[in-house]
Amino acid sequence: MNRALLLVCTLLFGLLVSRAQTVSVTFQVDMRVQIAKEAFNRSQDQVSVRGSFNDWGETAMADGDADSIYTVTVSNVAQSSTIEYKYYHSGGGGTWEDGDNKSLTVGTSDTTLSVAFFNGEAFPSGDPANVTFEVDMRLPAKQDAGFLSRKVFVAGNFTMPDWGAGALEMADANSDSIYTVTTPINSAQLIQFKFLHTATDPASGTWESVDNRKSWIVDGDQTISKFWDDTNPDVTLADGNIFFEVDMSVLAELGIFNPDADSVQIRGVFNGWNDSQPARSLMNQDAANASVWFLEIPLVQQEVNGTQAYKFFIKNPSTAVQYSNTGWEVPIGNTITSDRNRAITFEGSETQEAPVAYFENIHPDWVIPSGTSVDVTYTVDMKPATPGFSPAVDTVYWIPRQPLYYALNGLAWNLEQRVLRLTDTNGDSVFTGTLTIEGPAFNGFLYNYAYTSTSGFVQEDGGQGGARVRFIGQPAARQFTSPWTMPADVWTNGEKPEEEAPLVTGVERISETPATYALHQNYPNPFNPSTTIKFDIATKEHVTLKIFNLLGQEVATLVNEELAPGGYSAKFDGQRLSTGVYIYRFSAGSFTQVKKMTFLK
Repeated sequence: MNRALLLVCTLLFGLLVSRAQTVSVTFQVDMRVQIAKEAFNRSQDQVSVRGSFNDWGETAMADGDADSIYTVTVSNVAQSSTIEYKYYHSGGGGTWEDGDNKSLTVGTSDTTLSVAFFNGEAFPSGDPANVTFEVDMRLPAKQDAGFLSRKVFVAGNFTMPDWGAGALEMADANSDSIYTVTTPINSAQLIQFKFLHTATDPASGTWESVDNRKSWIVDGDQTISKFWDDTNPDVTLADGNIFFEVDMSVLAELGIFNPDADSVQIRGVFNGWNDSQPARSLMNQDAANASVWFLEIPLVQQEVNGTQAYKFFIKNPSTAVQYSNTGWEVPIGNTITSDRNRAITFEGSETQEAPVAYFENIHPDWVIPSGTSVDVTYTVDMKPATPGFSPAVDTVYWIPRQPLYYALNGLAWNLEQRVLRLTDTNGDSVFTGTLTIEGPAFNGFLYNYAYTSTSGFVQEDGGQGGARVRFIGQPAARQFTSPWTMPADVWTNGEKPEEEAPLVTGVERISETPATYALHQNYPNPFNPSTTIKFDIATKEHVTLKIFNLLGQEVATLVNEELAPGGYSAKFDGQRLSTGVYIYRFSAGSFTQVKKMTFLK
């Protein structure tokens, strides 16, 4: 009995000693700067502390009172030990703090660390700071002999009442083509800005082609230094031409464009994104096809392999349904940049041709004919929208982002059209709604979500450039699966999904009495974006016509059905393919034939 009692006492004493040899450490990190710099999204990103005490695993931190200070208490940290650690957040694909690991010597009692600033960046005071903007203009000076007579400006959300009207003129004090200006800007803000140059006033100037620049303003004097268009001036320059062509047939069919009265422009970095130079913006109408417009633009001393960004623009729409957003297209698809500009790599050639485009990239096969109705269901998980969103009282909406959708449905262009209200029937914060699309309309939807609350109208970040792209299922050209449920969405202020466009093909019987089986070479070849493949069958057969890449992976099925004897023509649109060689294989009964074709972007 005494031995048993002694053993129990020994165990209890050991346990108490063991507990007494560990302490709790509370970590705290201030994320306000990361949030303000848009490097961290509190609605979807996570903060953690990682260190030697958890084998550099992830110990999640929480912001219980929404003050942007994240905390966590870690138990069982050994007394009188030295630990190393760092803070980490999941924004931007995962971000560690800069610099060396932090070090902490643990004492014999519980410890609460002082609030640390992530990356050591304290939140600025908000007082005026002297900000010097500096832009290296040697590239445009090399490209244009008359550039030295032009003025250079910087404009942004700090040059109100608007970017152009309040633009700040810059000076080249020592004639080295590097222009500067200093202005006071309140710290503790993320500014947006761009540079421009002009012979007259900023309103008619040439803007950089890069996305809006962003910079975090801290306390004290600071300099923001950039190359014009983020391009080092020590590049290879050349003269050349680019031939552009756009097909307006879809908009004409939908009644939004009148080829007999309206006109089309191209606007881009090569003409200042405006029509001040009609010879470099106003497109010519094809005499043989009134829906096709073209223009060849000469480029002087442009960067070889550099990007030329552009968009198409409807000038003075005369139709009853006015085109929204003052004529600009907002194209969808994988041929555009993140801000939904088109882009082409300049070759420095006299005969370069851009891919033939459809306005807004809406293909004729995607037209929903008059009399056709398609029910489309959208679903969005709103749980990541907290804090700020209350599923019990707030209202969720589907918001379109395409000018073409606005024009076709007679909506005012304000990016706040609450077209579809979604509801949460079972209280799980997953909202659903069904939108009925009545033809004439089109497939291909650019959209975001928004909600109304006591704090106002709240939309997902991203605007048009950061919106989702989804498509209704299409078994064939101008045929649509109804009802159709879009893939489930999740509320996010980050990157949003963009589906690949449907690959729609059609087969047409062009003759009735061929004597044999044959597969003909596609035409044109090489092609961009579409080509035609012809084949013949002598008897009634089940026919397949498929496209493969050089790895043997199936890219598309153009035909898979029983056909009567005859000669046929099948259309193939390769706009979502990569440049390269492809195989097309024709089978009819026991007859099989294979040929190659080349797609060039």
